[in-house]
Amino acid sequence: MFHRQSEELIVARRIGTTQPYLRRRGSALTGVSGKKKRDRRLDNNLTTTDKVQELQRKLYLKAKSQSNFRFYALYDKIYRMDALRCAWQKVRANHGSPGIDGKTIKDIEDEGVDDFLERLQEKLRAKEYRPSPVRRVYIPKPDGRLRPLSIPTVKDRVVQMALKLVIEPVFEADFEDNSYGYRPGKSAQQAVKEVTKYLNYGLIKVIDADIENCFGSIPHKQLLEMIARRIVDGKVLHLIKLFLEVGVMEQTGIRINDTGTPQGGVISPLLANIYLDRIDKGWKPLNKFAPLIRYADDLVILTKYRADKALYYLQQLTTRWNLKLNLNKTRLIDAEKESFDFLGFSFKKTLNRKKTKRVAYFWPSKKAENSIREKIKKITNPHRPVKVEKIIEELNPVLRGWVNYFKIANSSKKFGKIRLYTANKVRKFIRRRKNKSGYGYKWYSDGYLYNGLGLHRDYRLSWTKALR
Repeated sequence: MFHRQSEELIVARRIGTTQPYLRRRGSALTGVSGKKKRDRRLDNNLTTTDKVQELQRKLYLKAKSQSNFRFYALYDKIYRMDALRCAWQKVRANHGSPGIDGKTIKDIEDEGVDDFLERLQEKLRAKEYRPSPVRRVYIPKPDGRLRPLSIPTVKDRVVQMALKLVIEPVFEADFEDNSYGYRPGKSAQQAVKEVTKYLNYGLIKVIDADIENCFGSIPHKQLLEMIARRIVDGKVLHLIKLFLEVGVMEQTGIRINDTGTPQGGVISPLLANIYLDRIDKGWKPLNKFAPLIRYADDLVILTKYRADKALYYLQQLTTRWNLKLNLNKTRLIDAEKESFDFLGFSFKKTLNRKKTKRVAYFWPSKKAENSIREKIKKITNPHRPVKVEKIIEELNPVLRGWVNYFKIANSSKKFGKIRLYTANKVRKFIRRRKNKSGYGYKWYSDGYLYNGLGLHRDYRLSWTKALR
């Protein structure tokens, strides 16, 4: 599949150990010299996860060191038991609803995980595996529209995860740095910090772009051609094609499309990134003057110059790859005059407290604030027949996740509002259960809520340059 030289640590040193798949427990990657060395700590002492990470590291290094190399023997890596077991562990950790067969993760655990994985391995080895149609559900959006979500069976999610574990390192080696969505070592918070950095550099002309039905518009034929530039293993390509063409179980029957990577599948974000990487690469010559920051299908472009010209070029680029900008939602913004939203944050460049210079400020958007309020309201509904301890148990992870995401921003005012809102909702829940009105501040003090009940209380911000 690839030459032994891909294991040499000299390759890792040249690329830099900040890249994904190069940080590995027990690896000699840390502190190696410039001479060629081989990692002598091998498979006997490695866990299942370690073995998969070692495979990913080798694939990544090979792809990174030879940009034109095409991988022709990957299919057998997908049904390796360590890969399937690692895939199962990740799917199990993600929980999720059952597919059209109704089988839950608990059902599989009750029947026996080992038998389940062995049967799956045998079907893949014999090339008899066929995915089931995905179950279609619709998630309401804040604007009242519905977002289609496709739910594969647990069995298919495990195979998709194993496929992703094997092919993702190959494409990660090619992806551009301005892409942050659903990638190892990348995050939405990193993308947000890039936006504030460029705003502080003076790039205040902003294109807040919206790609219309992005995930549903990606043509299968062109996507498979892009994948085949790196992977020529016919069995892997056939497996990906099966997932793309598996069909969606609607109320009216099974519908099969020749476009789209259905949202909800394990492999869908990677496939979308492979396709959208063409946009990133097409924009690369302009990144010096108008950097594009993309998280999946959400993107913004910042520039000092004429944003209308940059928008025209973006339209040309998306059209070339059979995608379409939603011009009703795409906006041209002067960040010193109005705010814009990206990845749940609102941004604006305005005078600092001393009124000596303009700096970029960012905070949880109104939409994000309304979303967390709605979740808190639903959990603390006084009509729920549960004890207050159960309410706190449900509230804490929701609050912790929201705070951890937004604590990198100028969020102190928003945090204060949410903290007070949550505390009062809990107080009201307790009072209503006792058929009493009001909030009962006298009986249910902050000390009781935070020390007695254990309500989440850590609303501290992360100290970053963006907060100065």
